[in-house]
Amino acid sequence: MEYKYTITLDTTTQRRKPTKPEIGIIVNNMTLVTGLTLNEMASYFVYPYAYTWSGGLFSKKIKNEYWLEQQVFALDFDLGLITVEEVINKLYLYEIIPNFWYNTLSDSVELNKFRIIICIDQPVECEEHRRIISDGLLEMFPEADKKCRNACRIFLGGKKSNILNNKPNSTNKLIDILSIQLITSDGGRTRKIPASVTHTKSGKKRNYLYNYIGNNKNSQTPKTTTTEGSEQVTIDWNKARTKVKVLNEFLNGVWLYHDQLFGLATNLINIKGGRKLMKETMQKYNELGCTKYTQNNFNIFPYLNKVNYPPIPVYKFSLYKEDEDINDILNATNEVRGHIEVVQPIEKIDLHIAEQIFKTKFNEAISDSDFNKIHLFVLPTAIGKTQMLTDCSATIALPTNILKEEVAQRMKVDCIITPNPIVFESEYLNKKIQYYYSIGMPKKATAILYEIIKEKNAPFYKLDEIIKAQEYINQITESYNSSKTVLTTHSRALHSNFSHETIIFDEDPMSELLQVKSLQISDLVKLNYSTSIKNKDVENLIQYCVQQIPGELVKTSFLQVEFDELMETVSKSEIAINLFDFLNSKYILRDPRNLDFIHFINKNELPLNKKIIILSATLSIDIYKKLYGDRLNIIDISDVKQQGSITQYTKRSYSRNSLNRNNSDIVNLVGEKPVITFKSFAHLFKNPVEAMHFGNCEGYDSISGKDLVVVGTPHRNNIEYFLIAKVLGIDFNSIDAKAEYLKIEYKGFKFMFNCFKNEELRNIQLALIESDLVQAVGRARTLRTDAKVELYSNFPLRITSNFIY
Repeated sequence: MEYKYTITLDTTTQRRKPTKPEIGIIVNNMTLVTGLTLNEMASYFVYPYAYTWSGGLFSKKIKNEYWLEQQVFALDFDLGLITVEEVINKLYLYEIIPNFWYNTLSDSVELNKFRIIICIDQPVECEEHRRIISDGLLEMFPEADKKCRNACRIFLGGKKSNILNNKPNSTNKLIDILSIQLITSDGGRTRKIPASVTHTKSGKKRNYLYNYIGNNKNSQTPKTTTTEGSEQVTIDWNKARTKVKVLNEFLNGVWLYHDQLFGLATNLINIKGGRKLMKETMQKYNELGCTKYTQNNFNIFPYLNKVNYPPIPVYKFSLYKEDEDINDILNATNEVRGHIEVVQPIEKIDLHIAEQIFKTKFNEAISDSDFNKIHLFVLPTAIGKTQMLTDCSATIALPTNILKEEVAQRMKVDCIITPNPIVFESEYLNKKIQYYYSIGMPKKATAILYEIIKEKNAPFYKLDEIIKAQEYINQITESYNSSKTVLTTHSRALHSNFSHETIIFDEDPMSELLQVKSLQISDLVKLNYSTSIKNKDVENLIQYCVQQIPGELVKTSFLQVEFDELMETVSKSEIAINLFDFLNSKYILRDPRNLDFIHFINKNELPLNKKIIILSATLSIDIYKKLYGDRLNIIDISDVKQQGSITQYTKRSYSRNSLNRNNSDIVNLVGEKPVITFKSFAHLFKNPVEAMHFGNCEGYDSISGKDLVVVGTPHRNNIEYFLIAKVLGIDFNSIDAKAEYLKIEYKGFKFMFNCFKNEELRNIQLALIESDLVQAVGRARTLRTDAKVELYSNFPLRITSNFIY
């Protein structure tokens, strides 16, 4: 991904340093320019352009009081007191990598003048953060021009640029480093460092930097109290050294750079004796000449005290392979990693008993006269739920059109199937129909088809398009009115009105009920510029998206739009965009890591005044209770004896992060065995199961009865959990939204897991992970076959036969 930056720019070429009156004219001409890549900036700042620029964005004039935010910072060196190489090397020592530099307009052989540019991955939006960066850089480089401290500082162009680093520096890391620099410059005092942030100029609180969870205390660990009154945990240091390689190497005198030292300090600060041990170790090996720890290194602890930093996962900062799966020192020392404690013995019933219970309860649900009831059947994979449907008189909804057609071949009663999505040669028609269906407006979509078949419109359409439209209308009308069993998809069942009083969902329709999607602001911009006539609604939507604070969950609220006109604009465009789902969403969240993305959630409803039956192995009862409360009748028949076996290896998580750090061991261990894993990692294995991966396993029978390996703990993007929680009415704060390595209890197990502190938020996370794992493991059909499944994940499943850690 290529990062893009927003700056303030005057596109007038300058060949010399302007006079003061000329600078006033330049400042008045400067305007906001968005979406510049690093290469574009490096070009525009020097000949032949040599544009004047400012890293700050401003609400009105370019003045300090109107500053809003900033993502690009610069330092001027005009006095010849330091060379470019010396500046770059010093920044490297602090693990700050400047992005580019250029010679200024007044640079000469006699006096070298240059400017260093540092870009960050998230814009700072409050004055405290901007001041930490600008003041910290000037404390680090007293040779630089002090006027660079000003928020409204403008910079002239130059002669030639030199790119050093195409990736932005981490905003949080830069502020950490420069905060420590300010503490050192102030004699170890922290008065220049805010413990929290104030509101931004927009009046909204911006707190991503100090969005921390506080001390990582474990209630089951012995505690002591410091003289300052805060609790600290105790550990066996000798044991800790054997468990954590980076700690042992540090205590043996290996010199750690800032990232490693900072990460280690965040782990040690809340352990009794940790701070003292770290300081004494640095002093000891400095005196022996083995290390060169600076005063900045010693001032890490005062900074951590001020901002209350959580422990950084060891695997993120340690360079040692032995630490690649360690989260934090405390739990690595006091817990047996991967141990699964069974706190409630799982009583599994025989298959024939489960089948009888299922048949009895299913018939009771079919006969129930309450047409506002939702019957949830939690079933083991392969119990025969689809077979149970083959002689039912109802509307039967399946996840996909392919499964719909497969089940049609197995039906014992007369049935009809709803038509697959219609496809015309005209992409405009396809898009328009698709958009209406996607937002639950099938009547609007059908109206388009009726327009096509009208005799007066015949000259405007091809004959085959008219025939297609008529056939589709006939099929859909028949399926809506038929008394025969109707086979359809989950999506159509939620948005259509079938005559049957009973709707049966084969598999969980939750992904259709709560749809988490995303929209790119850049696509809206492209849409706006791709049409000859600008659409005011699109421009308003762009402004609405840009104004969203990254990381803040908000209820969707829009100005009124001319819906049909907007539909025409989007349908005629070649840009694929989730705009109408976005307009129909309940909550939105701007991605804090990639500001171009707006994530949102759509909430669809199960039909009212219908009897709903849902059959699945992966239902989240907690989520359904939040959605439907008293309408639910829950039948849980999931604990059934398996004919085959499922052996689960729990020492490592094998999450995406874990596999990114090291995958060679598991790849060699799996060898030639068929494997289901993450889509992006499937290519690493010799025999990935074709077309199957986490999130796409539902309904496949091609590997039934075959031995199988499943690798991974499928954590989803936290944003998905947050959006679902918000729709369910779950209240949580920034502290709850930070994942920690915790000891938790879930469905009869106690185990260590990287999850949320808020129990309701955590239950959403665990339910979705469990669903993906059960679907993957279930492909082998161990309930009725002798297949052997090996599962590599630290998330325990109740269907597992044996845990190995």
